[in-house]
Formats: sequence, structure tokens, C-alpha cells
Amino acid sequence: MINKKNMEIWEQLSKTNPKYTKPINKGWGTITTIDPMYQIKMMTNQFGPIGKGWSYHVNYHYTDKLIFAEVSIKYCLDAEWREFGPVCSVAPLGKNNGKLDDEAPKKAMTDALTKAFSHIGLCADVFLNEFDGNKYVIDDFDDQNSVKKSTGSTLNNNVANIKRRQNG
Repeated sequence: MINKKNMEIWEQLSKTNPKYTKPINKGWGTITTIDPMYQIKMMTNQFGPIGKGWSYHVNYHYTDKLIFAEVSIKYCLDAEWREFGPVCSVAPLGKNNGKLDDEAPKKAMTDALTKAFSHIGLCADVFLNEFDGNKYVIDDFDDQNSVKKSTGSTLNNNVANIKRRQNG
């Protein structure tokens, strides 16, 4: 039996607006990525401004070829600060052409932050394979995180979402 009180934050954060996602082909398969600013917006909507209602801390560790980012998140709930983490991610410091990737620290931090956010339910539908999967198709999404469920083709829905993003 699910404890509704324990699931309140999860349920409020779990649905992802398709407008803020895009498919990325990783060579071994396609994944759905979530816009990091959308995630920050959702955390701000749920807990208040960063630094006041929530925050995060990053520790970086370097090797000759890799950068590791360890991210912890904090959020205020019922006038009490809660903390989760660290969650780690890694990125190569070099590009395929042999040059330094000056975006590597940001890539590692953003990935770790996304993973940490997912543990409190943010964009959980993406990680639970409900977003792209065949359990439901997102046809409509409003700013209050409500999802209208309907039957239909996931492929057609994904194509429609891509066209919407391309057309603004």
C-alpha cells in the first residue's frame, strides 16, 4: 500500500513536460534528455528560490582524463532542511579531436544533478520508462503538471513532440 503523504513531493514533480525533453542517440540506443533549466524551474516551483528553499553542492575530482562531479541536494520541507547525496557522474576531459572539453565539468555536474533530482521524483516518468514507453502517451501537458492520458502510438507522439519543439 502506498503512503500518500510520503509520495506527495514525488507525485507533484514526477510528470515531465515533453516540451523540455529531447531524444539523444548515444550510439547504443536513444535516451530522453531533460532540459536542466526546466529541472531548476520545477525545483524552484516546488520549494522556492534556490538558496532559500533548496540548494545543491558540487565536489569535483579530476584524473588525467576524467572529471567526476559529486552532487548533493538540499530542500526545505515543513521548515526542515532535508539532504540527499552525493550522487556522482563522470565526463571525459578531452574531445574526440584531442582538445580539452571546457564543458566537461558542467556536463558531469548537470548529469549528477539530474540523477540526484530523480531520487526525490523530479521527472520520474522519464526514468521509469513511462514517458517514452507504451504505458501511456502524453498528448497534452499544462503548467500544473497534469497529464491527460490517452491511447495512441508512442512513435507518433514522439514525432509530434519533436515537430512541436522544432516549430517553437
